Amino acid sequence: MNLQKAISYCLLLILDPVVRALYYFYFRFTVDGDTKRLNSIRSKYAEIRRAHPGPLLICTNHLTYIDSLIQAVILSSTWNYLGNLSGLAWNLPERKNFYHKFIYRVICYLGRCIPVERGASPAEAKRVTNQMLHVLRHNGIISIFPEGKRSRTGKVDDEDFSYGVGQLLNEIPEASVLCVYMRGTRDGGFTHFPGKGERYYMDMEIFEPVSELKGLRRARDVSTQIISRLKEMETRYFDSDGKTAEIH
Repeated sequence: MNLQKAISYCLLLILDPVVRALYYFYFRFTVDGDTKRLNSIRSKYAEIRRAHPGPLLICTNHLTYIDSLIQAVILSSTWNYLGNLSGLAWNLPERKNFYHKFIYRVICYLGRCIPVERGASPAEAKRVTNQMLHVLRHNGIISIFPEGKRSRTGKVDDEDFSYGVGQLLNEIPEASVLCVYMRGTRDGGFTHFPGKGERYYMDMEIFEPVSELKGLRRARDVSTQIISRLKEMETRYFDSDGKTAEIH
């Protein structure tokens, strides 16, 4: 993984501008509001990273195949990532969605991805978990979708979700949790790829789940708390009729 990290950093100056060109000029995505809003989000993320320089889990709701890419573009600029690569998260794409073509595998490798496979064998699941723990033990960031899948209803699924994030926090209890709620304000909802011209809303807040339970019960409890916090952030979004809200 150290080799993957080094290669991704060396090629960031090539890959990141390509991603941003697609974001801005092909898909024509924007942040809902204006440039001031985007700068506010990036400043807040940089402030959070300075205050929490250790292991960090970014827990985000999940609606499209490219949520992680959109999130990375919004949270920081190419130059900020080059100056402080610790701000760039490792992502966990579903293997079956992105590893069926060689070029996708290369892009995922360069983009700091750890492919996961739903229903994997115990040996494979353990191997992937060890990679995640390696990242966190070296004060890295992992962007994870605590629901464990894309929400088919377009809303945070607080009834059927994974306990994966709780299991990671069992192993790395000192890790901080950053809850991020993000969705398009035009089409929004569940889809493979967002429509061109989509405008994105984003809200984020540091969350500290607390549980006195142990083992799997603690993992379940912590995961539930994180999902509940994302649900609260979603409710806040709809209560404001999708209008730009203050970053918490």
